[in-house]
Amino acid sequence: MYRLAELSDSRRKTIGWGLLGLGFVGLVVAVIWIHYTSLPPEQDAGIFDWIPSSHLLKGVGYLVVFGASQMLVIGALFVWVLNQRMTWARALFASFVTWIELVIIFGMVPSEWLNFAQTDLDWSSQRVAVTIPPVLVLGNDVQLSWAAIKDSISMGYHLVMLAAAAVFALQLQKMKKGPPASADKAPPRSPYGRPLVRGEG
Repeated sequence: MYRLAELSDSRRKTIGWGLLGLGFVGLVVAVIWIHYTSLPPEQDAGIFDWIPSSHLLKGVGYLVVFGASQMLVIGALFVWVLNQRMTWARALFASFVTWIELVIIFGMVPSEWLNFAQTDLDWSSQRVAVTIPPVLVLGNDVQLSWAAIKDSISMGYHLVMLAAAAVFALQLQKMKKGPPASADKAPPRSPYGRPLVRGEG
């Protein structure tokens, strides 16, 4: 994480604007893809008629949308927040982008997952996913529905994201402390980017 604090302005802006561009293009393409993979096969899709209707392809589209949204968030932070002097306006923008990220991770993603699992995949409580052998449950008939698996995936996702957010917050606090003692010390560089080496004579 400390290496982010050592990025030059040109490198930081190149990475940031690149992520913003890729994220915007990915978001537009994936939203169109999800819309047309959701149409029934008999409906005319016009110029997008070549996109097949498929639950699997729709799920892939959701993953691309999530990845694109993360590129947009990270790109915005790289361009307008990273290694910049903190002002009230910049702090407000950083908090707004952070709020958007939390809404995406803990609001939109779980909601879309539950909608996708309930409608497209039909993971309902009426459909049995697993029947536990009676010998393991004292001769009783115990069945696990697809709804229980859907909810378990949602719970696991929330636990992983909460842990990842905590780890990220801790690493972010260490960024300004500089490199750890175990890190290799980079030699000083000239204005042209070449390492400076002391001469023998």
